[in-house]
Parts: sequence; C-alpha cells; structure tokens
Amino acid sequence: MEKADNFNRKITKTIFIASLMLSAFALLIFHTNFFLLVFAGIFFAVLLNFASAWIVRKTPIKYGLALFLVLLVITVIFFLIVLLIGQSMAEQVKEMTETLPRSLQNLKEQISQTSLGQSLFNKLPTDLGDLFENRDEVMSRIVGSFSTTIGGLANFFIIIVTGIFLASSPGIYTKGFIRLFPLNFRPRLREVMDKTQKSLSLWMIAKLFSMIVVGIFTAIGLEILGMPMPYALAFIAALLSFIPNIGPYLALAPAVLIALMQGGNMFIYVLILYFAIQIVESYLITPMIEKKMVHLPPALTLFWMVLLGVLTGILGLILATPILAALIVIIKELYVKDFLEAKNEENAYISEVVVTDRGKEKKKSSVSMNKDKKEEK
Repeated sequence: MEKADNFNRKITKTIFIASLMLSAFALLIFHTNFFLLVFAGIFFAVLLNFASAWIVRKTPIKYGLALFLVLLVITVIFFLIVLLIGQSMAEQVKEMTETLPRSLQNLKEQISQTSLGQSLFNKLPTDLGDLFENRDEVMSRIVGSFSTTIGGLANFFIIIVTGIFLASSPGIYTKGFIRLFPLNFRPRLREVMDKTQKSLSLWMIAKLFSMIVVGIFTAIGLEILGMPMPYALAFIAALLSFIPNIGPYLALAPAVLIALMQGGNMFIYVLILYFAIQIVESYLITPMIEKKMVHLPPALTLFWMVLLGVLTGILGLILATPILAALIVIIKELYVKDFLEAKNEENAYISEVVVTDRGKEKKKSSVSMNKDKKEEK
C-alpha cells in the first residue's frame, strides 16, 4: 500500500513539474517581451542595490536612506541635463528631422548622376512606400514592443517601478527565490547570484563611462569640424554606443547624411572622426575597464544581439548584452565549475586512488615474494 502511495506521489510530482516547465516555456515563447521587461526591472534593481550597498559600506547610513539618496542623485542629474542642454537639444533634434529628408534627397540626386545609380533608380518605384504592402506592419516589426510612444512610456514606467520595488526589499525576493531549491544547493546559489549581480553592476558602470566618453569626444570633434547640430548627434552616438558592435554604425548614419549637406570633404572628416572614436573606445577604453568585468566575446555578442533583435525587436536588441553577461556568469559557475570541472576532478581523484592502490598491491606482492625466497633459502 505504501509503495503504491509513494508511486502515485512521484507520478503526481512529475506531472506537476512537467506542467510548470511547459507553461513557463510557452510563456517564454509567446510572451517574450514580458520576460524582457522583468529582466530590465531586475537589472535596474541590481544597479540600485549595488550603488546603495556601496554607500552603506562606506558610510554609517542605513540601506533605505542610501537607496533614497541614489534615486535622488539620478533624478537631479536627469533634471540638470534637461535644464542645461534640453532646450538646445530639442531644437537640434527638430532641425535634424527637417534636415535628414533633404540629405536623403541630396544623396539620391548624387547617386542618380552616375550610370549605376540611374539604372538602379529606374528599377525602383518612385514612391518608396510601394515597396511595402503594409507600412504599419513594417513599423511594428522595427520598433517591437515600443510600437507606439504610449507603449514605450508604459514599458519605461514598468521597468522603473519594478526596479524600485525590487531594490527597496531585495532580501525578501532573493530569499523567496532561493527557497525554491534544495537546502544543500542554496549557499552555492546565493554565491552565484552575488557574482552575477556584481558582474552586471560593473558592466553597467563601465558601459556608462564608455557612453559618456563617446558622447564628449563626439561633441568636441563635431564642434571643431563645424558640423551643425553637434550635441544632438553626440547624444545619439552616446545612447547608441550602449549597443555594442551595431550601435556606433547606427549613430554614424545621420551624421554622414548631414555632413553630405555641407558639401566638400565634410563627410570624410566625419567618417574619420567616428571611426577614430570607435577605435579608441574599442581598443583603449574597453580593454581597460574589462579587467574588472565579465569578458564578452565580440562574435558571440553579435550573434546573440541579432537573435534577440529578430525574435523580440528593439527591446531585445537593447537588453541582449546584459542578458548575455548574466548568462555567461551563470553557465561558468554552475555548469563549467560545478559540473564539468568537478566531474573531471572527481575522475582524476578516482584514477589517482586506483593507481595508488595498485602500487601498494604491487609493493605488497613484491615484499611477499622476497619473503618467500628468503624462507626457501
């Protein structure tokens, strides 16, 4: 009777776990943006917690007050940026929206003057909108979850509020998550979670430093070249540098189009400036700051970004790098160290014990043979 009850319990438990896994997998496939928003909220909470914990370690301030100070500093910095350069930035962005169409038309006219350009434009429809049967569908694919301004603001608000709630009581959520796992695994899981938090925080700090450097260098270089709208273009370059590999080239496009409007060799100077900043950022700044953060292989990062960008849109493209940074730490700690390397060490230990035992047996047998020879003599 007891065996039947135990068997029924195991069957019920297996079915329950399988149902949960299938439900989670279906939710991940059909509602990926939900998980991306959750990760973005956790990522923001990790940054708030890291900064607040640093203040607690360095000062006698309690955690709640430290978190309030961090949020206050972020808010003050945001409003200072808006007050100092917000108006000129808005004017330059407005001017850019008017200049870019003229730049595109100018580029089209220059290309059409060549024989190759004439044959190309003769094959294209006069209205580029005819290339797409459904413009709304194309735009929705481009912007993903941020398909409208209201949707983007709503997602941003969800990320901020989720991050603040998680950062206000991190122990409750961390302990609740850890309690879902066996007792003997909980200390190791907490250690891995702490390492992941530290890696994400250091990566974000390094990325913010890199973005600031790119923005400042771009603004100074464009001012020296006499380019119009230097601060707007520098702001775009700083924001898009958050997306590695792809972001700098996306930021280069509007700068080159506006440079073509200036005539002469301006677009060449702009190209040289952007590529020089990219070289400094990639080969000088990034190697310096990567010493204390997780290393992300460039090819793997690019493939991962393309995958998430195709599957989830712009939100996945933005969050691809921090997700990859977290996954690398988790896989390295739980799979490579705890499974592969531990298994190799165990096999090496077993083989060493076997060799030692065999050596002892051989030694014993040789000693016994010597004794037998002495007795015969």
